[in-house]
Amino acid sequence: MLEPAVPLNPEPGKYTFVIFFSILFLFAIGVFFLVFRPYLYSSLMALILYLATRRQYKLLKEYLGERFQWLVPWIMTTLVAMLVLIPSYFVIRTLIQEALSILFKLRISLSEDKMIETLMNFAILTDFITDNEFFWVKVPEIYGEFAENYVDILNLDSIYGILSNASSFILGNIELPTGILMNLFFALLVLFFLYQDGKKVERFILDNLPFSRQLEEQVGRKVTSAVQTVIRGNLIISILQGTAVYILLLIAGISSPFLYASLAAFFSIIPVVGTSVVWLPIGLYILFLENNPMMAIFFMGSGLFFYLALENFVKPRMLDKKLQVHPLLIFLSLIGGIKEFGIMGLVVGPVAVTLVVILWDFWRLYRRELILNKGHR
Repeated sequence: MLEPAVPLNPEPGKYTFVIFFSILFLFAIGVFFLVFRPYLYSSLMALILYLATRRQYKLLKEYLGERFQWLVPWIMTTLVAMLVLIPSYFVIRTLIQEALSILFKLRISLSEDKMIETLMNFAILTDFITDNEFFWVKVPEIYGEFAENYVDILNLDSIYGILSNASSFILGNIELPTGILMNLFFALLVLFFLYQDGKKVERFILDNLPFSRQLEEQVGRKVTSAVQTVIRGNLIISILQGTAVYILLLIAGISSPFLYASLAAFFSIIPVVGTSVVWLPIGLYILFLENNPMMAIFFMGSGLFFYLALENFVKPRMLDKKLQVHPLLIFLSLIGGIKEFGIMGLVVGPVAVTLVVILWDFWRLYRRELILNKGHR
């Protein structure tokens, strides 16, 4: 006759398994992070592009039907590559060319003593600052010493160094050119597989989260909405602000209009200040240096009108008001995002801020769900 089995205490084995599994899992996560760390930037870029174009992907998938669904990831990846890479190339090339033009003009102006002519146009201002009757006699001598000591900082080597730093800043500190090509290739590769298998990944994540399906889907919709909000509400409005300033610059006949318009597009994110960083000083330049008060009034008035119209009437219609992110936080996130991620920081930074807001809302919803469940018990 067999002896009855002695019941074992499962607790020690249970805790040992949990501890061992946790250590092994953390080790695997660490190795996984080290292996894929070089591609973190590219994966993040691909994920943002996927979330931003998810709606268009679904529409194209429905339009082509079941028979041609295998073509949809190829078509979407090609379209995104064309819409991102081609404009980025021309924007960066134009910015560098116009920056070079401004630096050369500045060097010529300094070397040809045109600064003295500029000071003469502001005789009223200099008379207000100083009452020295020999001021204008000493100006050429003072300026000559300044030009001799400082004009060489704008030589070709310095210009190349400035542009090298600028290109590194724009492209996010990626090694040129192999690093950029590899990161772009990997980003498009990840984007393709997100289009192809994104639904499976989403289902896998939702099935393994310890929350109700309704709560998970609600947060998922908010995350997608956050990315689309940043792109529609901030980037598109910024581009429209820059376009408006660009047209005004062309009308006023200002050189390097694309560079100034790009600055206006960037600073349009700042509350209150906005594009006035560009059109106000240029308007004063037209007024005092070109002696054209009518054009100056038209330029500054139109700049103010376009900024207020786009900021107060167009932007609220495009933004999701439920996100409730302060414009100052958006601007600071842009600065930090550009510093860490280069040009992609224009999207990554604001998305990070909105995700914090979404996670806070998620926590509130989760607590409410717990309270309701306890109430039903």
